[in-house]
Amino acid sequence: MIYTVIVAAQRGISNINLIPKDSFEFSVSGRFLKWATTGGRVLVVLTEFVVLLAFASRFYFDKKLNDLSEVLDQKQAQIVAYKSTEDQMRKVLAKQLPIDGYLKSNLNFEKKVTQLEQIMPTGVKLENFSIAENTLTLAGQSVSELGFVSLLRGLKKMDGVSKIDLKDTNFDQATGAVKFSIQMQFK
Repeated sequence: MIYTVIVAAQRGISNINLIPKDSFEFSVSGRFLKWATTGGRVLVVLTEFVVLLAFASRFYFDKKLNDLSEVLDQKQAQIVAYKSTEDQMRKVLAKQLPIDGYLKSNLNFEKKVTQLEQIMPTGVKLENFSIAENTLTLAGQSVSELGFVSLLRGLKKMDGVSKIDLKDTNFDQATGAVKFSIQMQFK
């Protein structure tokens, strides 16, 4: 056997297996044991690596969860702090809603008053002015008949007027003034 090693060294062969080959290495259980000692180690190392990554990521996700919980607590505190203000605003908006609806669906008050100011002749004074749904009621007096006629002409020219009713008209002969009550209907 020593002779074999010396001859192998002279020929340049460095890998010599002096263990006799036996059939166990080629059997099913032998191949499994060989795989278990080589490939099994790789599986164990990879499994340990995954477990270590999961353990390390746990710290990261715990920190992230803690930060999110703090932010959530702050937001909830802000919501609670503004609850009374929000309740008051909702009450104000609820009171404002009917007024907005009335102004949008009924007379355009500002436009009608502006038109009335433009057509109002000098010498005519209004004593009563009221608006209800699509109705405008005027009561007042004019210092002359000409002023009263000018007022009626102007009222007929207003936008959206469908009907003008003279409810009450009185002429004062002593002063020459005309007292009137007019009701206007709008479309």
